Amino acid sequence: MPQRRIHLIRFLQLFLCSFILLPVIFSSRAYAAADPISVTAQTDVIHFPGSIDFSMKAKDTASPIIQATIYITYKESPYTFSKEHTVSIVRPAQSVTVHWRDDTSGDNFHTPGTLVEYDWVVQDSANNYHTTSNIDFHTLDTRFSWQHLTQGMLQVNWYNRPENFGQLLLKRASDSINHISQLLGGGLLHPVNLWTYASNQDFHGALAPGSYEWVGGEAHPGLNEAFISIIDENDDTLVRDMPHELTHLVFHQLIAQGPQAPTWFDEGLAVYNQLFHEPEMRARLQQALLNKSLLRLYKITDSFPADADQAYLAYAQSWNLIDYMYTTFGHAKMALLIKKMNDPQTDFGEDLVQVLGRDQDHLENQWLLHLGQPGVLRPDQLTPTPQVLSQTSQPQATSIDNTTIVFVTAGSLLILLPIIGIVAILIYQSRKRKQMLALEPAQHYPSVEQVSGHVDNNARYIDSLRFRPSNPDSVFPPQESFYYPMPQPQTQQPNQFGQNQALLPPENQTYIPFSSFPPDQAFGVPPSNVPAQTTPVQPPSSQPWPVTYPAVREESGNAGTVTDPAPFGPFQENLNQRSQKKAPQE
Repeated sequence: MPQRRIHLIRFLQLFLCSFILLPVIFSSRAYAAADPISVTAQTDVIHFPGSIDFSMKAKDTASPIIQATIYITYKESPYTFSKEHTVSIVRPAQSVTVHWRDDTSGDNFHTPGTLVEYDWVVQDSANNYHTTSNIDFHTLDTRFSWQHLTQGMLQVNWYNRPENFGQLLLKRASDSINHISQLLGGGLLHPVNLWTYASNQDFHGALAPGSYEWVGGEAHPGLNEAFISIIDENDDTLVRDMPHELTHLVFHQLIAQGPQAPTWFDEGLAVYNQLFHEPEMRARLQQALLNKSLLRLYKITDSFPADADQAYLAYAQSWNLIDYMYTTFGHAKMALLIKKMNDPQTDFGEDLVQVLGRDQDHLENQWLLHLGQPGVLRPDQLTPTPQVLSQTSQPQATSIDNTTIVFVTAGSLLILLPIIGIVAILIYQSRKRKQMLALEPAQHYPSVEQVSGHVDNNARYIDSLRFRPSNPDSVFPPQESFYYPMPQPQTQQPNQFGQNQALLPPENQTYIPFSSFPPDQAFGVPPSNVPAQTTPVQPPSSQPWPVTYPAVREESGNAGTVTDPAPFGPFQENLNQRSQKKAPQE
């Protein structure tokens, strides 16, 4: 009996499995019968920069194939371009080979490193359709046979050079990224590619048509790619263009989650990290300072001018402003600002206020005054930004949110009510003690009249002896009460600029002043000397900046002599040269 039951249970299990699997098997056979088309081969061949050839082989067991459609998507972050091309088959057959050449020249140009994704849809005369799986690859400059070396997240690529050139390139690029990471407060998060061309002609062949001839480097943060030209081991591009373009790649990875950074900040960081600055750039800035013709920051926030001379000035003054910010605020604050720029909930203006205590207009005004240029703010605009509470200006009549009034009032009551209660208790206890002292001599000690003929010399000091302080060597005189130090109401005190400012509770003090800042001046008025203070006010934190941040080495030049610069310097990047559907070049 037990064996029969076991066999019966096994039979039932087999029946249930067959009942479940048979529909699946038959449906698979039915699906296979319903799709007689199969693709046997697919290829893609890049002919940079002109075209990409796609081919596909398919066969049909039931009907002739009459048409094939290819869907191509170019993913050039942050933009995506999709194309659809139908290939008609002149002689339908059950086995066909289909070709499509996609034009990538002119306005259809795509930067090396762009991700390409495609698939085919095949149709036969019986209206059966078959869709292939997606295939993807990256475009490549196929004009050269590239060599590669990798270290960590960095890969360098070169051609027509010996192996030791690649090793030197890798070491220089790795050292540059370490230097950049220290200044920015963070390093690479994703792998990057650095492509180095052996001549300017080869390099410009990899750029979009219509690019400026003076472009010396190009970075594409969305692709994690950078392109430079290095003629030999002593080329200035190793200490100028290479750290410039690598800065773009590191910086954009650190702020990838946040909004787009202003162009002047992005490019200013890149020039600041260069280990070489040509004298022409300094001369162009000096010329603008003499002519008082610096560009306003809002004009170089989204992009740089198309004019070469104005673009070169934009690079020069952006570098000077970033240098001023690092000198004024320090590396730690700048690293915190870059970290805050990765927050998608705030824009760049809010990041400036929260980290540096200045919005862009006040920062620009302060920088211009530092350079001896006319300010950009009128006297009535010199108040601190409304997003923070300032300790460095006199109270102004500004609009205050009702919620702020409620919280300030509640906080004041929470502070004042306990103080009033403590004072009332102390006053009550003091009065109670005085009453008890007045009654004790009469109740416990006989007066002179009660004890005739006897006078106790110690009785006259009884009151004073009862109120002995903690120091037994001192005795308070009669009727003197103890002093209890109470928290004093916070009134006003002079700040670091000699102004009286009402102190607020610490939890409401979100604006941190910096002692190195000169006070904002009126529009068009150069900064005046700040009178010396008898008691200097120290900033909240005065720790020395980390010594791990190396100072940027610059090429020595006669910065004091102003010469007429060339219409543009020997180095700039490709800006605004792509079609509008393309991402702007870094």
